[in-house]
Formats: sequence, structure tokens, C-alpha cells
Amino acid sequence: MTAARLVLWRHGQTAHNSSGRIQGSSDTPLDETGLAQAERAAALLADMEPAAIVASDLLRAKATADALGRRTGLAVKVDAGLRERGFGEWEGLSIEEVMSGWPVEAAAWRRGQDVPEVGMETRSAAAGRFVSAVVMAAQTIPPDGTLVVASHGGVIVCGLTALLGLDPVEWLGLRVMGNARWAVVESAQHASSGWRLAGYNLGPPHTDDALDWFPPHRHLS
Repeated sequence: MTAARLVLWRHGQTAHNSSGRIQGSSDTPLDETGLAQAERAAALLADMEPAAIVASDLLRAKATADALGRRTGLAVKVDAGLRERGFGEWEGLSIEEVMSGWPVEAAAWRRGQDVPEVGMETRSAAAGRFVSAVVMAAQTIPPDGTLVVASHGGVIVCGLTALLGLDPVEWLGLRVMGNARWAVVESAQHASSGWRLAGYNLGPPHTDDALDWFPPHRHLS
């Protein structure tokens, strides 16, 4: 048994988002803007009548999920497999600091390559643990139910790419969604991967979104 629909929801804004710093697996909280974004998004997502909510164990994702949990009465389950990709030595740095300190590695990263020598988690590894966590959670709810997954921009891109049957290392066709926005993925028996993308970067417009400070497929949260 698996869910009929997945809602992959990026967390609200943090101070790192607004200042253009790499977060990765660092445990940063939502800022005031991010809390408001989560509440606005939760008001819409509650209308989907989710059967379950699962979140990354990092503060910013859990707090985003809690906004929906309060509206629906559902307990938020936590899974570390939904964490953002780790970025090792680069976490907490601005992109300018990364480009200055690691020009060769930063150039490779901008081309879409992994840079494991600085402690970066590979796209394939991030996709694998994300998909495992999502599939496990989806198997616990009714086959006509909706599962909401509160997670992070970078790992959602990797995981969603894999869910659609594409290679997260070679295919870089998705940009990171805005803060507190979501993708909808539906179960599809005729699709080779079993899932199809029904909507992407959905949600209320935020006039207070952090600037998109890096090429779309490399923007981190």
C-alpha cells in the first residue's frame, strides 16, 4: 500500500536564506518571516486533508511542519533521512567566501558536480536516503491518502528527480522551490517510476522571499 499523493514541502525562510549562506545540515531555525510563510502555506495545505505529516529532524523543517500539524490535529513524525544535503566545510559560508576560498571546487559545483573533497554529500546519496524515507512513510497511510513531507530545497530536488525515475547526478532540470512552497507528486501505475509530477513550486506568493542568490539547481536550504 502507498499514498496516492505526495506533497514535498520546502521549509520557510531562515536567516541563512535571507543572507545567502549555505545551510546544508546545519540546524538553523525559521526567522520571523519564515514562521509567517509556514502559517500561510499550512492554511492552504490543510485543505488537502493530509493523512500524515513527516518532517526532517532539523528545526526549520520541523517548525514548518508543526504549522500544518496544529491546523490538522496530526502528529508530525520526524525522519533524519529527510535532512538537507551536508556541505561540510562550506556550511555557514556565503557563496562569495566559497568562491574565494575554493575557486576550483566552486567552479565544479556551479557546473552541477559534487565536491566530496570538502565534505559535500553527493546528490545520489541524498536522493537515496530521501526516497527511502518518503517511500517508508507513504506505505503507512491509506492508498487514497495524501502524505505531506516537510524538508529542504536541495534534497527535495535530488529526491524528486529520483522519484520520477531520472538520474539525480545527470539530470539537473529542476530548480529549488521558494521558501514554504511545495511540489505535488501523484501515484501513476502507467509511469515507469510509479510517480508523476502534478505541480511544482506551488503555494501563496511571498513578497518577502529571500533572493535567489545562486544558479537555480544549486540554491541550498
